[in-house]
Amino acid sequence: MIAIEGCKKAGKQMDKEQFTARILALEKRMYHTAFSILRDNEDCADAMQNAVLAAWRKLGTLRRPEFFDTWVTRILINECYQIIRGRKDTVPYEEYEAVCAEPASEAYSPERQELFDEIMRLGEHYRLPIVLHYVEGYSVKETAKMLAITQAAVKQRLLRARRILKERLGGRS
Repeated sequence: MIAIEGCKKAGKQMDKEQFTARILALEKRMYHTAFSILRDNEDCADAMQNAVLAAWRKLGTLRRPEFFDTWVTRILINECYQIIRGRKDTVPYEEYEAVCAEPASEAYSPERQELFDEIMRLGEHYRLPIVLHYVEGYSVKETAKMLAITQAAVKQRLLRARRILKERLGGRS
């Protein structure tokens, strides 16, 4: 059993089963977050696996257990950036277009395909806050913490991303 420093004070501990349950509950959110950065299913799987392993190894450093989801998502984002830094090849545009045209999961129905495509066309600067806040349901405060930016910056990026999407979709919302 691994004791979490912050939990230890409250007399609580997180064991392997509890950790696994929390990770399984986050699985779809983690996938959507990773896909919004990496845009590749295999890289998403690698990033998620690396993030879960890193979170398990660093579990003792989690100061406040109520921020477990945010903490794991931040680890995942770092893993995604690590994968991007490690990429040596470029992907032909045709393959990139094919990956972006496919829905990331069953959550993206054909009715939402156009919006999904436009979100994926956004730069990462705007795409990641949109996915974390609107798709995954994290608060502005949680999103800011995950992205290591201020809440004001998150709000500004969300506003600008919405404007871009509205313009690209011809004013439809």
